[in-house]
Amino acid sequence: MTAKAVTRPEGVSSADVLDDPSELIARAVDEHQRSLLAYAAGLLRDRCAAQDAVQETFLQLCRKARDVASTDEPPTLAEFAARLAPWLFTVCRTRVIDMQRKRTPQSFAVREKSDGSRDSSAEAAVLDPGPTPDDVAVAGEEHRLVAESIGGLTPRQREIIQLRMQAGLSYREIAEVTGLTTTNVGFHLHQAVASLRKQLVAT
Repeated sequence: MTAKAVTRPEGVSSADVLDDPSELIARAVDEHQRSLLAYAAGLLRDRCAAQDAVQETFLQLCRKARDVASTDEPPTLAEFAARLAPWLFTVCRTRVIDMQRKRTPQSFAVREKSDGSRDSSAEAAVLDPGPTPDDVAVAGEEHRLVAESIGGLTPRQREIIQLRMQAGLSYREIAEVTGLTTTNVGFHLHQAVASLRKQLVAT
């Protein structure tokens, strides 16, 4: 099947329109690999495991990009590329949660639905990673204090802080990744920042 024609989304120049999945994949690795690795490492507290999670994320991207390019069904490759960041972090987050579940299944709050089935995906709490030694060593005293303060946040607040401050995602993109509403994202972020400010002032 031939690749579908790529239309230009509003506000995107012709130079930004991708018609080759290999180009999209290469650009994704260049632009998002570092932030994905930091995100996964912060949640898993294990750099090797984080590298595995990110590698799996990019493998899924390879499959997805080629599927998108080879079908006439929407979205186009350019449209997919325009929403690539939240897609990547969603896939990475799912992989991280799967890895954590296999390591410590008791750490996930599994709720029972009204029909008797069990649901642990949307409300699963990400494990408490705490500050990593690398973060403390590289960041210095000021960053050490911040890292220790972040360790006092709830798992949800920590994750949202990472997605906002490290990955630079918008409220809407964070909502896509976490399954929260944008209002809840804003609430958790506000609470996290307020808590950090209080802890840092106290130190």
